[in-house]
Amino acid sequence: MSIAIEKFASEGHFATYDPFRHETTRIAVFQLQCRCCGYEPDAFVSPPRVCPKCRGEAWERFGSAGHIS
Repeated sequence: MSIAIEKFASEGHFATYDPFRHETTRIAVFQLQCRCCGYEPDAFVSPPRVCPKCRGEAWERFGSAGHIS
Protein backbone atom coordinates (compact mmCIF):
# COMPACT_ATOMS: atom_id res chain seq x y z
CA MET A 1 0.00 0.00 0.00
CA SER A 2 1.37 3.41 -1.00
CA ILE A 3 1.63 6.34 1.39
CA ALA A 4 1.15 8.90 -1.40
CA ILE A 5 -2.41 9.95 -2.25
CA GLU A 6 -3.47 9.94 -5.86
CA LYS A 7 -4.77 13.15 -7.41
CA PHE A 8 -8.35 11.98 -8.32
CA ALA A 9 -8.83 14.64 -11.04
CA SER A 10 -8.33 17.57 -8.65
CA GLU A 11 -6.01 19.42 -11.02
CA GLY A 12 -6.67 23.18 -11.05
CA HIS A 13 -9.47 23.21 -8.47
CA PHE A 14 -7.50 24.45 -5.48
CA ALA A 15 -5.67 27.74 -4.96
CA THR A 16 -1.97 27.30 -4.39
CA TYR A 17 0.49 29.65 -2.75
CA ASP A 18 2.99 31.22 -5.14
CA PRO A 19 5.63 33.29 -3.27
CA PHE A 20 6.95 34.85 -6.48
CA ARG A 21 3.61 36.08 -7.86
CA HIS A 22 3.43 39.85 -8.24
CA GLU A 23 0.28 41.78 -7.44
CA THR A 24 -1.32 43.48 -10.43
CA THR A 25 -2.98 46.31 -8.47
CA ARG A 26 -1.26 48.65 -6.07
CA ILE A 27 -2.81 49.60 -2.77
CA ALA A 28 -2.73 53.24 -1.78
CA VAL A 29 -0.94 53.12 1.56
CA PHE A 30 -0.64 56.86 2.18
CA GLN A 31 -3.40 59.44 2.24
CA LEU A 32 -3.22 63.22 2.16
CA GLN A 33 -5.22 65.50 4.44
CA CYS A 34 -5.50 69.23 5.10
CA ARG A 35 -4.27 70.09 8.60
CA CYS A 36 -6.77 72.92 9.02
CA CYS A 37 -10.09 71.35 8.02
CA GLY A 38 -9.37 67.65 7.37
CA TYR A 39 -10.19 67.72 3.64
CA GLU A 40 -8.88 64.64 1.78
CA PRO A 41 -8.43 64.97 -2.01
CA ASP A 42 -9.49 61.85 -3.93
CA ALA A 43 -6.45 61.33 -6.14
CA PHE A 44 -3.17 63.18 -5.84
CA VAL A 45 0.29 62.94 -7.31
CA SER A 46 1.55 66.05 -5.60
CA PRO A 47 -0.44 68.03 -3.03
CA PRO A 48 -2.35 71.06 -4.29
CA ARG A 49 -0.91 74.42 -3.26
CA VAL A 50 -4.01 75.50 -1.33
CA CYS A 51 -6.94 73.53 0.09
CA PRO A 52 -10.08 74.07 -2.04
CA LYS A 53 -12.26 73.93 1.08
CA CYS A 54 -10.59 76.32 3.54
CA ARG A 55 -7.68 77.85 1.53
CA GLY A 56 -5.18 76.44 4.03
CA GLU A 57 -1.64 75.67 2.89
CA ALA A 58 -0.72 72.96 5.43
CA TRP A 59 -0.96 69.33 4.30
CA GLU A 60 -0.14 66.15 6.17
CA ARG A 61 0.45 62.68 4.82
CA PHE A 62 -0.43 59.64 6.91
CA GLY A 63 -0.58 55.86 6.49
CA SER A 64 -3.89 54.08 6.25
CA ALA A 65 -4.55 51.62 9.06
CA GLY A 66 -4.31 47.98 8.09
CA HIS A 67 -2.47 48.43 4.79
CA ILE A 68 1.13 48.65 5.88
CA SER A 69 2.83 45.28 5.94
